[in-house]
Amino acid sequence: MIKTKKTIKKNSSPKTIKELNKIYIKVPLVGVILFLLLLVAASFAAGFSLVKIKSGDSSTTSTDTKLTSDNIFDADDTEKPELDFYVMSFCPYGNQMETTLRPVFDLLGDKVTIKPRYIFEKIEGDLATYCKNSSPDATNCATYVKNSNGQLKDVTDCKDQIAAMVKKCNNESQYLKIGNNLYTSLHGRIEANQDVRELCAYNVADNKKLWWDFVKNVNDNCTVQNADTCWEEQATKAGLDTNKITECFNKDAATLIEAEIADTTKNKISGSPTLMIGSKNFPPEISKTSTDQNIKIGKEVFTLASARTSNVIKTALCTGFKNQPKECNTKIEEAVAATNGQPAAAVAAGGGCQ
Repeated sequence: MIKTKKTIKKNSSPKTIKELNKIYIKVPLVGVILFLLLLVAASFAAGFSLVKIKSGDSSTTSTDTKLTSDNIFDADDTEKPELDFYVMSFCPYGNQMETTLRPVFDLLGDKVTIKPRYIFEKIEGDLATYCKNSSPDATNCATYVKNSNGQLKDVTDCKDQIAAMVKKCNNESQYLKIGNNLYTSLHGRIEANQDVRELCAYNVADNKKLWWDFVKNVNDNCTVQNADTCWEEQATKAGLDTNKITECFNKDAATLIEAEIADTTKNKISGSPTLMIGSKNFPPEISKTSTDQNIKIGKEVFTLASARTSNVIKTALCTGFKNQPKECNTKIEEAVAATNGQPAAAVAAGGGCQ
């Protein structure tokens, strides 16, 4: 289940929770993703925001608005609330969500479970057939060229690029091969490898702070091109046992990947990042026909644009406690970037998985 983002017009922002949750669409092949990104390169260069938060937008709003049940989020009560966040290890959106969630983890610690989940794809059936069926249709090249804003020279250029994609797709070295099965992630084999390593690191780390330090180190210092050689130093710096991670990878990779695929399929995960608090998606999906696009969490009402900031996520997660700890009363102050006084999370979210 590989996702890429829809194009949003310049200076526009999602108006509903549904748009926030469905900013990605399903695309079955890494090569196709690159091709589609090429076709809309001009739009991407102009920039867009997953969340666009202007100064003051993230504050609570008046509680006298008439909210429907769709606008209210309340997690199922439990002794220890759980938040699953779905990412790919080198998706910028996913990396930003990790940054956004770190203060929530630092505040609530082991009173909650904040667990990373990863989006993989399993190549089903014959690879040649898969590549043929999932590649762009060369008979549509005239349309592709027309809509490419000059990025494709002509129909011949288009067909040549598609042929190159199909050839690359058929190269088994592009995938993580385990037994007779081939797996990939959004950015290919190395990202799939890193997804598994991060799952292993989470499982072997008794102190989850070490996992968060490891992921930050990887995000800061590694790339999807060099992660296979870069990760060990970052794990060592974080205080993790690299031998245990390697042992887990060699022994359990297939089991871990299959479990993630089963989970993302069951929960119909639509892209990176996606959050689930207990059994409920966060933010909740608000009907397009709703006259109020705010979200009520506990006694507070937040704007839609602030739904993916640290303090709002913390507030939502705290609704899952049977007995809230005192930490839930602490407001997490968002880091503010130098651009237009926007929270750093909102600025970093402008971009795509490419």
